[in-house]
Order: sequence, then structure tokens, then C-alpha cells
Amino acid sequence: MSNHIYELKVYNPFLLAGAFIVCLAGAWITMRLVTRVSETRGRQRIGWYFLAAMAGASFVWCTHFAAMLAYNCSAGVHLDPTETVLSLLAMFVAVPFAIMAAARLYGRGGCLLGGMIFGIGVACMHYIGMAAYHVDAPVTWNLPLVGLSVVIGIGLSSVAFMLALRPASLRREVGMTLAMVGDNGQFQAIGFAVIGGSMLTIIAGIACYVIDGSLRQDSYQELHRMAMSDALTGLPNRISFNERLEQEVATADRTGAQFALIGIDLNKFKEINDTRGHAAGDIVLTTLAERFSALLGAGEFVARLGGDEFIAIHRTSDRAELHGFVERIQHALNQPIPIDDYLVTSGGSIGVAVYPVDAKDSETLISRADLAMYRAKTDLHETIWYYESSLDQNLCARRALGDDLKKAMVDGQLSLSFQVQTVVATGAVSGYEALLRWDHPVRGAIPPVEILELADENGLIIQLGEWVLDQACHAAVEWDENVRVAVNMSVTQFLQPAFDTIVAAVLARSGLSAHRLVIEISEATVQRDRRRALAMARKVHAMGVCLALDAFGGPHSVLSMLYDFPFDKIKIDRSLMQKVDTDPAMAELVRSVMVAGHALHISVLAQGIETAAQLAVVSAKGCDESQGYLIGHPGQMTPTAPGTRPDDAHGMRQAFAARPLRAAAFPLSYPEI
Repeated sequence: MSNHIYELKVYNPFLLAGAFIVCLAGAWITMRLVTRVSETRGRQRIGWYFLAAMAGASFVWCTHFAAMLAYNCSAGVHLDPTETVLSLLAMFVAVPFAIMAAARLYGRGGCLLGGMIFGIGVACMHYIGMAAYHVDAPVTWNLPLVGLSVVIGIGLSSVAFMLALRPASLRREVGMTLAMVGDNGQFQAIGFAVIGGSMLTIIAGIACYVIDGSLRQDSYQELHRMAMSDALTGLPNRISFNERLEQEVATADRTGAQFALIGIDLNKFKEINDTRGHAAGDIVLTTLAERFSALLGAGEFVARLGGDEFIAIHRTSDRAELHGFVERIQHALNQPIPIDDYLVTSGGSIGVAVYPVDAKDSETLISRADLAMYRAKTDLHETIWYYESSLDQNLCARRALGDDLKKAMVDGQLSLSFQVQTVVATGAVSGYEALLRWDHPVRGAIPPVEILELADENGLIIQLGEWVLDQACHAAVEWDENVRVAVNMSVTQFLQPAFDTIVAAVLARSGLSAHRLVIEISEATVQRDRRRALAMARKVHAMGVCLALDAFGGPHSVLSMLYDFPFDKIKIDRSLMQKVDTDPAMAELVRSVMVAGHALHISVLAQGIETAAQLAVVSAKGCDESQGYLIGHPGQMTPTAPGTRPDDAHGMRQAFAARPLRAAAFPLSYPEI
């Protein structure tokens, strides 16, 4: 503090107001930047140190000089440039160390040390600055008041640091103001420049603080979204589902409303993963997620729990409306999904439980929706099941049996039986088919079909298939060299990309010759993915392994279909006709179709007849009707005179005129347009 002999004039109100604004804004942003220092680490903390030091030093120094220059003094005044710069350097040295002490030591001790450094720095800046303010008059100093000003500066600085470093909910903004001595009117322009420069620094600090706050908020929201969403599909995840379920339960308890929990499990997802790869499985999941999201309406919710499990919530007490929602989900599951150049259909099993009808709490509700879904998964005819009390006992027993199968595979309860295959003409043994057996310690013998169903339901089908293949090959090594062993492979097993590698490894371990192994596959395997099945069949066959078509003519076979359905005509595809005159094997295959058709009293029509040679072959084989460019091109039918035929039939009439027509189930027809 100082006493001047000369009378001081009034303040310049604009400079004084500017100093006040700089003081408040600078103090606020400096303390906010100190808070950021305490919340960050590493390189980011260094950046906040720099910004806090710049803002703190500039606002204190500029407040001091702007307030000092706001005075109009009648005496001569001038500023010493060296001492002025030194006063600024004092703040640039003190502020970083003060912030470092307060932020690193934390607590009251750190804040007190930081406040002491900051207060001493302010005092040094102030009195060095006052020393730079040369007045053409004697100036005296009141030392007790000087000491008091230093103590007040330290105390206020310490309090400011303590508030800045407390939890966000307890923080309060703290400012600090320093009384300065007036100056001559010639420094007013400099005063405004000082205020402007300081405000720019403060605005830069505020901008950084605001931008960082916005980024932090965005980051928090993004982290929250990531924590509550499934990374692959973008649907709500298990955490989000649990929150939503608790909300629905609370709402239902409060209002007396009902809601349904719908469990969804994909039927063929593991098979798609095994045969197409995990990339294809991801496409299936993301596609279904998009479909589910698109069908949602008010009060409806779908989440992915993990793997191929989804779960939905439908808020309604209307049974028909609930059934409509479930059917929309089923429709989305059953629509083909394009993957590269082919289509897959995942299908799915759906289980439904209603709150509070089927359960009185969320955990029981989830369990019962899961039971209904599991029942749908094991049902060959229904893919949607609504919970019933009778499901608990049956499905728990089924699950227990699945667990028993896992234990049986580990404990060696499974075994193989071999059924002999003989040559019809001589009765000689040609081979044996390996058949899986399981003697359950409680239930006794489990049928092979049920074993395979359980293995498929519990994800054990590939492991079980490899075990059967390995055991059969090791057993066959001890047989005569001309006796083969036949092993049936499931669809999933045969279509997995590395199946040929597995077969090669089993043969190498067992020492069995490749030609003594017969791999049996069903028509269902070929129909599931003809291109992939053909590629794998060629790989296995190239190794010397024999292939057999199992269950030919069974319930799902084309032969069975010909017998069961009342067909009146069979139309042989043109792809077969293209080779019928050049490939004897194809010609015999076509003849076999004609024989089968005539045996069942069904007319046979050959499509795609384009050459006279093709027509001659099918004619010789006993075909009833023909169609193709040789017979007639597509065109508009025009009226003809009674008793005449279209001109396009001329070639066909000439070709058939050379041979007598055999009796057929249907008379020779004219070209189809």
C-alpha cells in the first residue's frame, strides 16, 4: 500500500470496469482450468498446466495494471519497462508452481502450499509493478499493510484452490481483486490494450474449457451408449435389457398392466457359422437386428443378449396384438438373408411368457420365457411356444438329459455297434455301418435319433461326429482288407470347411486306408447347400474315400414325393437334355426317370429339346412328350382352320412319323407357348 502526497483524480470508469471484468472472468476460468489439471493425466495434464498458467498469470497481471492505469494522476508518471516485464515474469513463474503443488499434493496441505506460492507471486508482481510505476513525487509505504496484503493474498488463493479441487457438486467460484494505484492519462490507451489482450487470453481459456467440456460430455454419452449397446448389432445389450425389464415390472406393478417377454434363439446359427464362417454369422446377426429394429412400435423393445440369443418386450394385455408382434418376429427370422452369392435362412425358436400371469418377478419371467423357447426348439412342428406350467418338468428333464450327454461323452458311456453289409449275389461281407449307442445309467438305451437331436441342441454334434468317425476307423483297422466301414455324417459336420482335413487326420491316426472308409450323407445335406456339398464331396472323394447317399427314397426324398403326390406329369429339366446325346450316363439317367414315371403311370415330358439328336434319344428312351426350340419357339397363338395344327409343330410331326408311338398315359401334345 502507498500514500501519495499529490491529490489523486478520479478513476477512469471504463478502464476500471474492464479491470473488474478481467478479474472475475480470469479468476473463474483459472480455477476451472485448475480443476481440469486435477482430473487429467499424462500429456493432457501438461496442456492444462500450460493453459492454467497462461490464464492465471495474464488475468492477475492485467487486472493489476488496468486498475493502476485507471487512475488519473496530476503528477508526472512513467513506467520502467524492465521492472514491468519482471512483474509479469513473477506471475508466469509463480502460477505453474502454485497449481502443481495444489494439484499434485491435493488436500488441504497442497492447497495451502499452492495458495502460499500463488499469494507470494501476486505480491511480488504487485510491488515490482508498483516499483515500475514512477511518480514525480515522494512515495512512502506502510509496511504492516504491505504484510497484511500478502497474507490476504495467500489466504484467498488457498481457499480458491480448495474450492477448485473439491468434488464438482461442492465447488464454488472464487475471484480475487487487487487494489492498484492510479496513473497518468497518457496510459489510458495502454490500459485498454492490456485489458483487450488479457480478455483474448481469457476467452481462449474459456473456449478450451467449453470445448473440453463438450468433448467430455460427448465421450461420456458415447461410452454410455457403448456400455448399453451390443457392439456388433447396435441393439441394446444385456445390461440395457435388465434396466428396461425392471422398469416394465415397476410400471406393471404400479398400473396393473401386463407385458410379455419373448425369448428368441436362432435355429441354424451354429450351422451357418460352422459351414460359412463367422463373417457370415455376423451378417446374419446384423441383418436380423436391422429387421427387428424396423418392426418395433410403441411399447416394444428388442435386445441381443449374446451369441444368437435375442429377447423382446411387448407391452400389452391384448393376446391377439401380442400374437401379431410374435408373428412379425417370426417373419423376420424366416426371410432369406443374402450373403455374397447365396441365401441363408436362420429361422428361430420363440418362447413367450407374460407378466404377471406366468411369473411374479423378473427372474422367474426370464426363466419361463426361456423354457418356452427351449420347448419350441425341440418341437418339430411349432417354432412358437407360450409358457405353460407343464413345460417346467418336461423341459427341465430334457435339459438334464442334454447335460447327461455331455457327461457321457467325457465318461465313455457312448459306444459303437456295427451292422453288417453283404453282397447280395454271394453273401460275402462287404462292410459294416457304424451305429451310435448310449446306455444311460437311469433311462437305459437312448435311441440314436434322440442322441443326435440332443447333440445338435447342445452344440455337440461336430464333436460327437468326430468321435464316431475316429472310433469307427480305429475299429476297422483290425478287419479284413476288403471290408469297409461306413459312417453317417450330419449336415453340419459334412459342410464345415475343414471336414476333409478332419477326415485326413483321422485316417492318419488310425492307419486305415482311405478306400476302406465310406462317408454317408443324406439328401438333406445336398439340398441344404448344393454348391458347398459338391465341393466337399469332391475333396473327400479325391482322397480315395468312398461316398454313399444315405436314406435315398426316404420321407424327404424326391422318389417318395413322386409316390405320395398325385402328379400327372414329370417335366425333365433342360439341363439334363443338353447332355443326353453326348453323355451315355446322362442318357441312362433320363431313361431311369422315364421308367419310374411310367411305373407310377405318370407322363414324362422332356424340356429343352434343341437338336434332332436330342429328340431322337428321348424318343428312343420312351419319352411321352417334348418341348424346346426344335419343336417350336415361344410366340402368340393365332386362330387356325379346323383340323389344322400350328406350323411350329411340323418338325415334331416329321420326327415322330418315322416311328410308331407307344401307348402313353397322355396323348402327344402340341408345343407349349
